[in-house]
Amino acid sequence: FTAVLGAFNCQGGGWCRKERKNKCFSQYSHQIKASAKPVDIEWSKGKDPISVDGVDLFAVYLFQGKKLVLLKPQENLDIELQPFDFELLTISPVKSFTTKGIKFAPIGLVNMLNTGGAIQMVDYNENEATVSIKVKGYGEMRIFTSENPRSCRINGEEVDHSYEDRMVVVQVAWPASGFSLIELLF
Repeated sequence: FTAVLGAFNCQGGGWCRKERKNKCFSQYSHQIKASAKPVDIEWSKGKDPISVDGVDLFAVYLFQGKKLVLLKPQENLDIELQPFDFELLTISPVKSFTTKGIKFAPIGLVNMLNTGGAIQMVDYNENEATVSIKVKGYGEMRIFTSENPRSCRINGEEVDHSYEDRMVVVQVAWPASGFSLIELLF
């Protein structure tokens, strides 16, 4: 349902044979610049390939930056990293309800390094304008949506949610079964 792309600046760090431990060699530590784009992901590879045929927009969540960026498939996101810094990008294809024009993309539990790894299932019903997402784990769930849903439910019970920076934010408690079903009603 999502992909994760990691960017790391490890310059200036290494094993010191004399002291027999990792050490910083600050003379080699410098800020780096890089770029990434949704087509950098090998969507068709892996155990569960993700089809991105016809996808013209991706939601990209920056783990360290705690922000959302929308990118076209070939559009670059520039990243600057200080020495020993990193950024994790959760990249999710944006889907849309054709009749209502509502766009959405699951991001995942943002308290986890592999944010989208918690997502077990995504389903949407065009006629009822609902999105259902099954997650494993607990924490702060974020979902990109082009508009605020009128209601949010977890395991069938209505819960409070917020809508900030084009994302639905909802707190998922640890469920007895290990899984929670989040439903957005538009």
